[in-house]
This record gives sequence, structure tokens and C-alpha cells, in this order.
Amino acid sequence: MKLSILEQSTLSEAGSGAEAIRNTLRVARLADELGYERLWLSEHHNLPILQGSAPEVLLAALGAATRRIRIGSGGIMLPNFSAYKVAEVFRVLEALYPGRVDCGVGRASGGNRAATALLAASGRPEFPAQLAELQHFLQDADPRAVATPVTPAAPPLWLLSAGSHPDSGRLAAERGMGLAVALFINPDATRVAVERYRAAFRPSPEMPEPRVLLALNLVTAATPARLARVQKASDHFRLMRDSGHYPSAVPAPQTLERIRFTPDQQAYLARISNREVSGLPGEVAEKVAARLAAYDADEAMLAMMTHDLDDKLEALRLLADHVMGVKADA
Repeated sequence: MKLSILEQSTLSEAGSGAEAIRNTLRVARLADELGYERLWLSEHHNLPILQGSAPEVLLAALGAATRRIRIGSGGIMLPNFSAYKVAEVFRVLEALYPGRVDCGVGRASGGNRAATALLAASGRPEFPAQLAELQHFLQDADPRAVATPVTPAAPPLWLLSAGSHPDSGRLAAERGMGLAVALFINPDATRVAVERYRAAFRPSPEMPEPRVLLALNLVTAATPARLARVQKASDHFRLMRDSGHYPSAVPAPQTLERIRFTPDQQAYLARISNREVSGLPGEVAEKVAARLAAYDADEAMLAMMTHDLDDKLEALRLLADHVMGVKADA
């Protein structure tokens, strides 16, 4: 079973943005040591709890800090950029870290309304056309310009699907891209996207076979008491996000102790429990395998919402031990 990580550079209460970025580097180093398949970075704007605003920059640092793990964007929000510029950025990364780079792209802005307005640019094509442009530049198939540096191979393209666009699976299939689906947002749409993708897939030089990556929330710890603490941080974030009010930071444990969920909130969390895997390490390993089978996915990408970095690092160690039999020094 292949396991990967989605890093969002989360801001903790009383922490700093610089600390959040440095913590992502620590996560990457440990994931590299433990044998995780890949680590992707998200792109968000004007959402203080999610400090990862420039994955294309941070990826260069991740590559330098690691040896073998694949690194990528999860994803570059393509409407914020020129497709040509994205192709150049990822060719630079491929030149630096050959065979280790993934280019995951999405069609949202990654931010709230204010950020979207600031990032918007006129004259860019609609998303399907922009996606085709990016692929053509990476394959040296656009006669208008060459994306330099020219590299022996192009980073594989992955299309992110959060369920809001039902054609994402078909679009990724027709262009011979990998499909990364966000179970933590919309499980029903995830299933439909995967079915359409596998039914319509056309091979490409970078992706000769269909590949489905399933992104889901992970909540695990070594003891029931620690699990309950980490679970509450994850629950608080999901409640706030899904109500349209992102918290400014992940609350500290003592802050969370003062927060009480209403019966309606508890009922909502129960309804969306299939969007995450939660439990002690052995339980979680079994649940991840079951989710992969249920959604016909090849690989799990795990996102974690913790206040303390040590809780996240411990979760990575525990899961690696139970799934891959790999132990690391504490």
C-alpha cells in the first residue's frame, strides 16, 4: 500500500508563518526517511491557517532537503498563472530533482473572494484549454515557445478533483493525466470522478496507465487520550471550514478544552466521518486500505491538522511502522 502526504503548512496558535514553513521541511525530511511515496504542497491564499501560498517556491527547498521522496504540487491553482510560466517552473524543478517531481494542478483560486479578485488575470483561456496548453509546453508540442530548461523527461501531470466539477475525471482521462481526488471534501463526487476517469483513460508518455490518488484526512496517535486531543483539532477545523469560516490558526490543546461542540455540530461530524480515517495506528492502517479498495484508488495521500508538530511526526512514524514496517528514530 502506497502512502503519501499532503502538506498545507498549517499555522498553530501562538506560532508564526515562518515556523509553519519550516515545519513542512521537517515533515518532508521524516517522510523521506520513512519511505512515503510522495509529498505534495497545497496552494492557498488569504487563509491564515493555511500558510502554504507558493508551492512552486517551497518545492525547491523540499527537493534540497530530501533524497528520494517524490515532491509535487497539490496543487498549483492554474487560473492564477500562465500555463507557460508553470511549465518553466516545473522544468526547473525537474532539472534539479530529475524523476522526483509531480505537477498537480487545480482549477480553483485556492483563496477566498478577496484573494481570487487579486489573483485574477484577464485574457487567460478557460481551464480545459489552459490545461492543454500546460501539457503541450511540457511535451514541447506548442510551436509558439519552448519552456526552458529542456529536460529529458517531463514531470507527470495530475489533475485535482474536489467534486465541484463533474467533468474532472473525464478531462484527466482524455489528456492522459493522473487523477487526485479529495475524499475529505466530497466522497460521492469522488466515486463518480474515478469511474469516469478509469473508463475513458488514454495513455500519455508521462502516464502510460491510469493512476488514482485518494486524499483523505488522517487522525491517529499512540494512545486513546492523545487520539482524542488530535481528533478534536481536526473536528474543529472541519466544522469551521465547512461553515465558511476558516479559523485563523489551529487552536492549542488548552484552547480546545474550552470549546464545546453543539449537538448539531456533533451530528454533522458523524455524517461526514467517511471523509477521514481515524483511530489507533492498527485501525487506521486497515481503514486506509479499505478506502483505497472502495474507491478503486492506487495510493492514499494523507492530510493532518494538528497544533503540535510532534503529533504529526508521531502519526507518520506510527503509520509507517504499521503499513511499511519502517521505524525511525524519535
